[in-house]
Amino acid sequence: MANQPHHLIIDPWSQGLSVMRDVLSRWSRLDITQVGSAIAIVGTIPTAVRLLGRVWREAYHWVRLCFLAEVTIPGGDPLNRSVVKWLLDKRPRHHRSFTGRTQVQHARSTPDLGAALKKTRHQAQYCPHWHSRWFFQQGDFFIVNRSADSFSAALSDPSYDGIGGEELTISCLGWSAAPVMRFIETCRAYTDRQAQFFVIIYARDRYGLAWKPKTRTPIRHLDTVHLDKDVKDSLISDVRNYLDPKTQKRYQSRSMPYRRGYLFYGPPGTGKSSLSVAIAGEFGLDIYEVKIPTIATDADLEHMFQEIPPRCVVLLEDIDAVGVDCAASDKSSSSQDGKEPISNCTMSGLLNVLDGVSSQEGRIVIMTTNRPEQLNSALVRPGRVDMKVLLGNISQASSLEMFLRMFSPELGIAQPLDSEELLALAAQFARQIPEDTFTPSFLQGFFQLHLDCPREAAASIGPRVQKALAHGIEGDFEMVNRNKNG
Repeated sequence: MANQPHHLIIDPWSQGLSVMRDVLSRWSRLDITQVGSAIAIVGTIPTAVRLLGRVWREAYHWVRLCFLAEVTIPGGDPLNRSVVKWLLDKRPRHHRSFTGRTQVQHARSTPDLGAALKKTRHQAQYCPHWHSRWFFQQGDFFIVNRSADSFSAALSDPSYDGIGGEELTISCLGWSAAPVMRFIETCRAYTDRQAQFFVIIYARDRYGLAWKPKTRTPIRHLDTVHLDKDVKDSLISDVRNYLDPKTQKRYQSRSMPYRRGYLFYGPPGTGKSSLSVAIAGEFGLDIYEVKIPTIATDADLEHMFQEIPPRCVVLLEDIDAVGVDCAASDKSSSSQDGKEPISNCTMSGLLNVLDGVSSQEGRIVIMTTNRPEQLNSALVRPGRVDMKVLLGNISQASSLEMFLRMFSPELGIAQPLDSEELLALAAQFARQIPEDTFTPSFLQGFFQLHLDCPREAAASIGPRVQKALAHGIEGDFEMVNRNKNG
């Protein structure tokens, strides 16, 4: 019989054991002194790494001292945010290190009340974690270092979004910091272009130590605030005239303080805060929000005003809380469900920051109140309040305008209408609104139930108005929502 070929079968387990025996055999033939030398060499690696790190830090210190010019920006400053935003957008990198935290969603961003009451899992927020970045920009070499010490402090702020909270040091090669300053201006221009459709509202941080961006709200058009057209035109014309550079020169040439103050008063829900945001958006200004009842002392109020920039809107809400006697307020509120807001600031402290020796110029101060009759006459005299604007209940003419705006064809509603039918429905709707009875917020809440149904809105407003008048206007929308939900 012919010889058959034999196939070699290799057992993987046996092959592995053979390799291990070979390795152990080689190690057994090593001299013990060689093994000890190898271990000693490996043991010196950490020491060598620390030594190289010290040499590098020392060398960088001397290079930085002799060859670098730098600018340091504290954490929380708007310039800091502009630089970090520019870096993340214009010099993106594949980051491998992130800071993770639970994203706290503010109640104002929740779309409906039912969702806000549910126990839902918050989203996780991941921000790139970096200490140093280097890059070339317009022919210059830059190094941006982020302070690790201020990073933990920034994370302790619930409103921190991972941008601009840590101290930055921007360096460039050379003995002049001019390239760094030009780079910072580039970053400012970039963020300004991005923010041109938004109004940034600043508020004091939770410790009351510094101004920080509270929210960035889209610009609100003036036609969304419903008040008398002549009053609105007069107000906007006055603000525009005040912000004109020629006006500032006229004031300064006559040694007049360059200030402008407005008082917005009226019932709650008439649009006082909305009008303030609309004015800021119309003229490209930021808002610095000062809630009088939350300020502890006159010194805190003065410190706050000293840090507000010149060209902005200062919004003083609940101005009637200033100077309220605590004991009197406690007695008057004992028979009520809740206490009135009380401020520890005195009237003299407020007047001092408005137009005293320590006051600054170039701002627009807007005061709001629901109770103008309780204001001190010294606070609202000409020179401190240059124009008083009543935001009262809505008129039938404004109701018609609101209907047309809510169901404009450009909004793409589910029931599109031609212009004639839309105008007829708006007139039908407005005729059912009593003159000077409901606030604009009342109608806005009603429209939220009928955003895609203009015909239904025009047909159902009558019964809603009658129920509101019968049950009391203030609590009406709680009732309306219950009826809508069955």
